[in-house]
Amino acid sequence: MIFGIPLAIFFGIITILLLFTTLSLGIAMHVFKKNVFRYHMTFAFLTGTFALVHLVLAVLLWFFGIVI
Repeated sequence: MIFGIPLAIFFGIITILLLFTTLSLGIAMHVFKKNVFRYHMTFAFLTGTFALVHLVLAVLLWFFGIVI
């Protein structure tokens, strides 16, 4: 816990920010024809990784009451 807030919440916030960044890079590629595919894929990988950690922490918190 950080500042009394479960770690799953922080990972959820980071995940949603990474998701919006990935979305904006995808829009930049498609609409504005920017060459940011490498960054888009990097942020997509980070989004998936953080989402997986968020999933594990949220399941532990929700079903088992384990607060990390």
